[in-house]
Amino acid sequence: MVILPQQTPGAKSIQMTSAFYGYNHNEIISDGEMYDMQNLSGDQYPVLTNRKKRGITSLDTEGSDPVPLTGIAGRDQLVFVRGTKVYYNFAEVSGLTVSAATGMTPKKIVPFGAYVCIFPDKVYFNTADLTDKGSMGRTWSGNGVNINLCMCRGDGTNYDMSTISVGSNPPADPANGALWIDQSGENDVLKQYDAVTMEWVEVATTFVKITGTGIGAGLKEYDVIELSGMEAASGSSARIQAQVSGLNGSKIVYFAGENYIVVAGLISQTQEALASETVRADITVPDLDYVCESNNRLWGCKYGLLNGQTVNEIKASKLGDFRNWNCYMGISTDSYTASVGSDGPFTGACTQRGYPVFFKEGFIHRVSGSTPSSFTIQTTVARGVQKGNWRSLQVVNENIYYKARNAVMMYDGNMPQAVSSQLGDILYGDARAGVLGNKYYISMKDKNETWRLFNYDTVNGIWFKEDGTKALGFAAVDDELYYIDEEENTLVTVCGTSGTAEDDFDWAAEFGLTGVNYKQGSSYDDPARIRNAKYLSMFKIRMYLAPGAKMRLWIKYDDEALYTYMGERTGNSMKTFVLPVIPRRCDHLRFKLTGTGNMRIYDLSRIMEVGGDG
Repeated sequence: MVILPQQTPGAKSIQMTSAFYGYNHNEIISDGEMYDMQNLSGDQYPVLTNRKKRGITSLDTEGSDPVPLTGIAGRDQLVFVRGTKVYYNFAEVSGLTVSAATGMTPKKIVPFGAYVCIFPDKVYFNTADLTDKGSMGRTWSGNGVNINLCMCRGDGTNYDMSTISVGSNPPADPANGALWIDQSGENDVLKQYDAVTMEWVEVATTFVKITGTGIGAGLKEYDVIELSGMEAASGSSARIQAQVSGLNGSKIVYFAGENYIVVAGLISQTQEALASETVRADITVPDLDYVCESNNRLWGCKYGLLNGQTVNEIKASKLGDFRNWNCYMGISTDSYTASVGSDGPFTGACTQRGYPVFFKEGFIHRVSGSTPSSFTIQTTVARGVQKGNWRSLQVVNENIYYKARNAVMMYDGNMPQAVSSQLGDILYGDARAGVLGNKYYISMKDKNETWRLFNYDTVNGIWFKEDGTKALGFAAVDDELYYIDEEENTLVTVCGTSGTAEDDFDWAAEFGLTGVNYKQGSSYDDPARIRNAKYLSMFKIRMYLAPGAKMRLWIKYDDEALYTYMGERTGNSMKTFVLPVIPRRCDHLRFKLTGTGNMRIYDLSRIMEVGGDG
């Protein structure tokens, strides 16, 4: 009788994964991470689950040409732009239009108190009073209008010019308070006689009242207008011509009525029926690359040509007034302009902890201070926002997240840090982002123009990949995050609280290599390595499947190109179940789970067995 040698059964051990750490698209990943995934979520972390069903709203009428959605922003209610129309709380803001022309989209929508400002159109509306809307700037042309000029007081009361002496020599025996326009110097000076000191005292500020039909419409005290085209009547003296021409340029409006304005200036003779074909009185809002709101001011940046001049500037509007960007009166409410020395165009702007922050690809400019006299700009040389990725800027729990050229960054006000190592070595761009609670949602494309939607759990540092959504922009309202699906031209809610719920969708979880860490020894053919080799003999999946939901298991052995289908389970009750699977003997493997419908995976148990010859 031949006695066969006996082999001692290999020792067994159990490796359990009970926490799932999201997406990690690198070759070697930790237990509980997934090399690839689709439509998964960390909403119930550390349990792995599928994302919520989204809600979808289409505003296009069936059979008609679609009207593109081009802008979105969140306030107490949703704001979005569709074609040339603006909507607030899904109702059109009647009478307010924007341009849908190439180069005028996508829209930059900036809340400002009760107002909403829309760029690059430079229009606004008041959410508390929808009749208050229109252009942030203001245009007025004097063509065909009689324009008159007269010296006046600051409240608009005209001087009686017949009582004011004009000449190089003061009048004899003046009464107290008498006025005299002194022409002894190059420029005329208004003086008033003080009988106590027996001296002529210069009037510090003089005013001119400009009258013309509609010239003051919509203007208020301390608005700044750009006056142009002011010319004295033909045959006027050189002094009068200089005085009238001197009214051109940026002027503070000290008083205004429907048909007149009062500005600083001096005119020694009343001028009537001036030629008005070229006269304009406009409020100009500068062309800005990016805009944000901070501490009751709009802030913007510009690199390139502005009003015909090359600039590299950061600007702020007047306090509480998004229409005025050129008001410089030497007071705390003034506008603000400062040049920066960093090279290259600006790539984005946002507000963090009450301070405006401006980005270039290689620089971060942070503005601090509370008034123009105390504003300072701190420049940090660091990875800034990648060109074309301004929509990736979002603030999550007081920190700024954004897409740099080679990473997604987190900026806490000191130095930015990369948070996207789990995304692997794939280069992304054209990113657009939104925020819901602790999550940073970002839609971006790779070099092959393939779009992907990710979300990043900023508290746990975990990434999840959802699907191929191309989002034009995001907007948070209360506890919901909206986005525009640019390819479908629909409004979508991430949590599905409004709109039509989407159908059941596919999900997938592809785990990393299993087996590469189970061999011991100095080389692949080392006897000790072979003798101590561990093999995966069985694993169990403890999970919940909703009634009707399906789950399929796939395994790829060693270096096979394709996955092998191992079977599926269908949920038929509100219970969790255990799924045992016995794979074939191999050196290493990958496995993935795919399915449809709601599920939760609580843990994965892998039974390891020593497989050497002893």
